[in-house]
Amino acid sequence: MKFILFLAIPLIFVPVSAQEPSTLAPIDELLKIMKFEQTVIDGGEAGFVMVEQSLSGQDLNKEEMDEVKDAFIAYMSKVASDPQLKIKTKALYEKSFTDDEIAALIAFYKTPTGQKSLEVMPTITGEIMVFSQQLAQKHVGSFQNALTKILERRAARGEQEDE
Repeated sequence: MKFILFLAIPLIFVPVSAQEPSTLAPIDELLKIMKFEQTVIDGGEAGFVMVEQSLSGQDLNKEEMDEVKDAFIAYMSKVASDPQLKIKTKALYEKSFTDDEIAALIAFYKTPTGQKSLEVMPTITGEIMVFSQQLAQKHVGSFQNALTKILERRAARGEQEDE
């Protein structure tokens, strides 16, 4: 589940068409500048560590793990190039940003800093997700305790209602 959430995060960032930026709608231009499809693929690749961890008990050798990684990258490529992803991404940008904000994002991603952020963000996000998963494991007990108490209260209330 956490891995699926990780995959969803880079999906926000996905290049779109071969048209010249001057003929593209602003959101299409933004997605092109952001190298949207490649960013999704890179984000998935950065998160592959989590796949490796989930398969650690399978005793796969290096060659087999390389096959898994190749299959995973092919999977991420299909996700990144699915037209529905572009449609949904554009809708989310239209809902979340004004035209002026889209223009500001375009201007930012055209700068060297904006381009660098596109290069390093998938790796940073992947590393943060791996670390946050480790922290989640460390703290999951407190959530489980709270959930148990809530469910026990609910069960007790249900028994009283049945009487």
